[in-house]
Amino acid sequence: MGIIYNTSMNPSKNELLAKWLVTQDFYDGQGAPDLQDVGGFRLEDPAGEVGMELRLVADRADRSEVIYHVPFSYRAEALEGAEAYLVGTSDHGILGLRYIYDATGDPVFTAQLNELLAGRAVPQHQNNSFEEDSNVRVLGNGVSGTLEVIRRPVAGEVTGQGVVGSWENALGQPLSGLVLRIA
Repeated sequence: MGIIYNTSMNPSKNELLAKWLVTQDFYDGQGAPDLQDVGGFRLEDPAGEVGMELRLVADRADRSEVIYHVPFSYRAEALEGAEAYLVGTSDHGILGLRYIYDATGDPVFTAQLNELLAGRAVPQHQNNSFEEDSNVRVLGNGVSGTLEVIRRPVAGEVTGQGVVGSWENALGQPLSGLVLRIA
């Protein structure tokens, strides 16, 4: 289980995400998003080199409060051949320069998702070091298939196979829904 550092990043994750998000076809906003972290979890790289975070953010720029799910991977060096997935770079207060990617283009992330489905990887709490996240559920444990990232998850009844994540609405109420679907 990995260490969560109590430090700053410049630019912040949400600053990078806001600039990148408006260029994506799944973005539903009309202008610059106003992002707030509302949930998510982490996966661990067995080699300890790549950070992986499945981020859930609310866009509170208007009253609709759309939830976006963006998995990030963090690397000390650029990932060759993944330029199309680069969200940006940031200076981490302890680890130094980090290359931040939309993790769907990162092979370490893909491998760990498969390990999660197989029951061999454990979701980690997004904000606490050395703590499992018991709110994350795998439906169809041991089932193989291609995982699809649900970029705009919706809270409610969950059917099918995949991974259920949790987040909070603007009132602080807990919600959950499918964030990854097995195709």
